[in-house]
Amino acid sequence: MSLKSVLRFAFLAVAIALIAWAVYASWDQFLAAVESMTWPSVVLAVIACLVALGVNALSWRAVMRSVGFGATITESLRVFLLSQVGKYIPGSVWPVLAQAEFARDHGVNRSSAMTGSIVAMVVGVVTSGVVGCVGLVVAAPATLSTYWWVLLVTLALAACLAPPILHRIAGLALRVARRKEQPARIRGGALLESVVWSLLMWLLLGFQAWMLLRDLAPAASFAVATGAFAFAWLVGFLVVVAPAGIGAREAALVVALAGVVEPAQALSLAVISRVLMTAADAAGLAIGLTLGGRPRSSPRAPASGAGHR
Repeated sequence: MSLKSVLRFAFLAVAIALIAWAVYASWDQFLAAVESMTWPSVVLAVIACLVALGVNALSWRAVMRSVGFGATITESLRVFLLSQVGKYIPGSVWPVLAQAEFARDHGVNRSSAMTGSIVAMVVGVVTSGVVGCVGLVVAAPATLSTYWWVLLVTLALAACLAPPILHRIAGLALRVARRKEQPARIRGGALLESVVWSLLMWLLLGFQAWMLLRDLAPAASFAVATGAFAFAWLVGFLVVVAPAGIGAREAALVVALAGVVEPAQALSLAVISRVLMTAADAAGLAIGLTLGGRPRSSPRAPASGAGHR
């Protein structure tokens, strides 16, 4: 077995162990919290999590195709689902590094693969911020007089998706990773497709949160559930020392839902959502392991014009 195979096996083994720990650590709280939920809501929430995971893979694939990743949807799902579990290892960069490494098996050189994964990550972060801000403002329009700056933050986040700005962000990330290559340029059409898929993902995850929240607060709206969840996810992502944002996401969700449900109820929602999403990631890993891929034998540069527009 080659060193590369050993490292990949070790990566998956560590990720699986941490996924199991995440479920185990929340299991008692999960069982107590789920008693207040109806099973149809839980089942619909699980389905929404699984579909959202697949949609997120399509968002990533849209960007990666722009840097020369020519794999089929099945192969793309395999790469994404296997690498996604890296988020359970402390530090937000592991999924990006894993995606880039797996993508190299499909003919993409390391710098292009890292550029694509970095851009896909930025798309997810920016859209979460936009959905979080818009959702919370729509749910409570009266807050605009006090939290008018939220709109400015939303506009600033959206501006990060402008190709020139995004190119600089990718370049900075590569320099931090001590890569000397210039980042590949992402086509505007590919970026737009990625953003659309990412927005759909947040709507699905918002639906998941809404299904669970309705059992606690029947009057709660889809907008507030979606906005609060997207906001909480962003906080969890930014707290890089927490694997998959454990703890930080739950605390942020309690704060975001303070005017809708009691803190104990919001924590119940956070715990249930955490376990369901972890289960979805575990299912995604299992699916990824069963999907067959046909990697190319050697890396290649993006085709002429593939990374420019």
